[in-house]
Amino acid sequence: MSNKNYQELIKDRIYFGGADDVKEMMEHENADIVFDLRVKNYEADTEINRVHSPIVDDSEEQANTLKTAIENVVEAYNSDQKVYFHCGGGNTRAGIVAIGTLLALNKAETIDEAEEMARKIRPTIKSNPEMKEALKKIYPKA
Repeated sequence: MSNKNYQELIKDRIYFGGADDVKEMMEHENADIVFDLRVKNYEADTEINRVHSPIVDDSEEQANTLKTAIENVVEAYNSDQKVYFHCGGGNTRAGIVAIGTLLALNKAETIDEAEEMARKIRPTIKSNPEMKEALKKIYPKA
């Protein structure tokens, strides 16, 4: 088990965790791109290639913003970039993007299977019913 506060979703390529873990992750993994999933656009280290990709709480737009965040991660991965994504604590927004990323990359067939895989990697993931519903809109067959 790693002593790191962030986790590896896809070996040597995709990592996720909290906002406070960016510096540590960059020291160890040196990601090419960092996606910030928080709604508020915080000041960031200009040395880091950071993209603000917020997942909003508004139920009308949540599925769209979640879909965009997942697509951003997958697109960067498919472009051979090393990726890190985070929310505030790395448990809710980052957790749902981890689940969606596993589905998008065909690492899991169902939302429940992807959630189980993500929780094994990061047990602190919190289940948010609204975000899970948004994920079901994106992956209706999962």
